[in-house]
Amino acid sequence: MKTRAIFIIVISLFFACEERIDVPLQSKDTELLAVEGVLTNENINHKVKLTLPYQSINGKATPASGAVILVAEGNSKIYTLSEQPAGSGEYYTPMFRAVFGEVYTLYILYQGKEYVALDSSVPVEPLTPMEYRRVNDQYTLVLNETGESANYIDHSISWKNTPVCLPESSCEGRIVFYDLKSIDVNETAKPGKTEFLFPAGTTIIRKKYSTSAAYRSFLRSVLSETEWRGGVFDVDRVNATTNLSAGAIGFFAVTTVVSDTTLIVEKP
Repeated sequence: MKTRAIFIIVISLFFACEERIDVPLQSKDTELLAVEGVLTNENINHKVKLTLPYQSINGKATPASGAVILVAEGNSKIYTLSEQPAGSGEYYTPMFRAVFGEVYTLYILYQGKEYVALDSSVPVEPLTPMEYRRVNDQYTLVLNETGESANYIDHSISWKNTPVCLPESSCEGRIVFYDLKSIDVNETAKPGKTEFLFPAGTTIIRKKYSTSAAYRSFLRSVLSETEWRGGVFDVDRVNATTNLSAGAIGFFAVTTVVSDTTLIVEKP
C-alpha cells in the first residue's frame, strides 16, 4: 500500500500543471570593458574589438569607441591600432606577423582608464587529413581529437559555387571544434548538436590555432558557460578567466595558425 501511494504521488507531480512566474531581472552596470583580440602568425591586419556589456537578455553590446590601443612586440616594436570604421569599436593593427617566442603586450586607454594584457604563442601541430561521412545525399564532418597539444580548429564551409545553392540562400556555415586536452565532466555530458550537412562540391577551409596555457583556461571557462551548459553537470555561473588587468573582461591571445583547403567529393 505504501509503495502504491508513493507511486501515485510521483505520477501526480510529473503531470502537474506548470505555472509561469515572471521574475524581474535586476541589471547592474559593472563598468567593465569587454576585450576580444587575437594575434596570429598570419601577415594580416589583426583585430582588437572593444565593447561594453549589455544590460538585458539577448541585448546588443555597445561599441567602445575612441580608445587608444597599442601592441608592443617584446621591447623592440610598437604597433598603433586604428578604429575602422569610426564608431565601430573595432581596431586594427598594421599588417604584420606575430613571431613565435616573443611576448606581446596590449595597452588600452579608454575614457581615462588604462588596461593591460600580455600573451605569447606556442607551436601548433600539423593538421591531420580531414574526415567526413555521407548522410543520405549529403555529408557531415567527423571531428576527432588529434595530437598532444591543446588547440581548436575553425572550419569555414561554403557551397556557394555548387548547383544546389539556391538564390538568396547563404550556402555557407562555420564549425569550431575545440580540442583542449582537458577532462571536464560537463564537456562529456554536454547537450547534443544537430549534424551540419553540406553537399558534394563544398569547399572547407580549416584553420588550426594553438593555445597558450592561459588562453586554454579562458576557452574552457567560456565553453563551460556556453556549449557545455545544459547537461547534467553544469558549473556555477562566473565570468570567464582573463589575462586583462582589473576593470576589463575577455582575453588577448597570441597564437600560431596552420591552414588547408579541402574540396568535398562524392564518396560511398
